[in-house]
Amino acid sequence: MAKFKKLLLSQPGLSDLDRLKISYASELVRNESIKTVLYGILFFLAGYFPEFLLWLAMSCTIRTFAGGIHMRTNVGCFCMGLVTMGLGILLLPRLPISQSVFLSALWICAAVICLLSPIASYKRPFKTKERYRLCKKWSILFTLAWSLILTFAPAPAYLQNCGVCYLVLQAVQMIAQSVYRYFKHKKSIGGLHDVQKNAL
Repeated sequence: MAKFKKLLLSQPGLSDLDRLKISYASELVRNESIKTVLYGILFFLAGYFPEFLLWLAMSCTIRTFAGGIHMRTNVGCFCMGLVTMGLGILLLPRLPISQSVFLSALWICAAVICLLSPIASYKRPFKTKERYRLCKKWSILFTLAWSLILTFAPAPAYLQNCGVCYLVLQAVQMIAQSVYRYFKHKKSIGGLHDVQKNAL
């Protein structure tokens, strides 16, 4: 990875912004690769590797465009991901809930994801409307595609429930992040109004 990054940065005609983007992207790929390998080893040893692969596929398609809660450190991100996958793979699918309830939760949460997406990371805010619309479109398409697959594709019930739990936890993350940003924005606007009043 370091050699590949060095090769890219050695290309002529790169601006300072291009170099910054390359450095950030290479760091992101390296960190995500390390986390994915560690997650894979843990769930392979626990005997839940197929469920992990399903979560990985859904995350790479839905969360990449829809966004969600973003931690500020790599350690925090790793722990958050491990807790989320632990809930969605080991715990929630075992709840004594009928398949009809699981499927109802699937489509409710799919609607929430489509409505609230995309939520950008604080490190990578949307700089253009086109980028926002592109993420919105792909998050909706992938969410609906996975919802249809989980509803109609023949698969073991436990694996299907793991996919449903991914959508549930993704929706919960997006609701929590949307509420947090709403009140944070409201608080910042209120603080600005107080400053303006004191200045008068």
